[in-house]
Amino acid sequence: MTILGHLDQHPGLNPPDFSAVVTSVNDNSIELDKTFFYPMGGGQPADRGSMISESFECNIADIRKKGAVLHQFESSKGTVNVGDQIDCSIDHIWRNKLSKMHTAQHLISALANEEWGANTVGNQIGFEKTRIDLEFENRDRFDRQYLEQLVNDTINQNLLVSMDFRPSGELLDNPLVRVNMARMPPNIDIWRTISIGDLDVCPCAGTHVPNTGMIPEIEISRVKSKGAGRLRVEYLLKEQ
Repeated sequence: MTILGHLDQHPGLNPPDFSAVVTSVNDNSIELDKTFFYPMGGGQPADRGSMISESFECNIADIRKKGAVLHQFESSKGTVNVGDQIDCSIDHIWRNKLSKMHTAQHLISALANEEWGANTVGNQIGFEKTRIDLEFENRDRFDRQYLEQLVNDTINQNLLVSMDFRPSGELLDNPLVRVNMARMPPNIDIWRTISIGDLDVCPCAGTHVPNTGMIPEIEISRVKSKGAGRLRVEYLLKEQ
């Protein structure tokens, strides 16, 4: 049985510092016996941060999961060895903004599906802006300003955002699951699942806020045609 999910203890805002033991060192990457850094995936960039031990310090520039989780570092000083204890810090500003962006993406995808039957066929979460590719039966029905208002109204409802693990069969039968489960990897039996109030249920390994009220209101900054029936919607967060 394969379980999808990385951040079961620290999934969203303000992840705490943690200590780990180095299990492998390559030219520019470190493996640890445990980690709460988010590896790039699902359209979301990896966490950033730093590591420090008695003999070594570095900035973490990227994290990739290829079987093991590889913490790719730069601007390093000193030496690090297998067995060293190392203190890790995740960049809160970077993580928090991406968690808000990613939760907003769930809202946009769910509401576009609810209003126009649009399916999300791609997304790229970004720090400054995020894009979502939507596929419609009739894209002429799409209303940019209406969607923006719907999303902002939903943000202000302070809906609970929760995480649990669910079997594939349960997700297939849930009308709030708006992703096409037939397109998901067939070898995964249990999914890390994000629920937003009574609006949306989505298998997702990304980081999210615990309440929609923590997301600034969005601004849809651009809508672009991506071929027959498809629109690319870009949005920003209106930071306070």
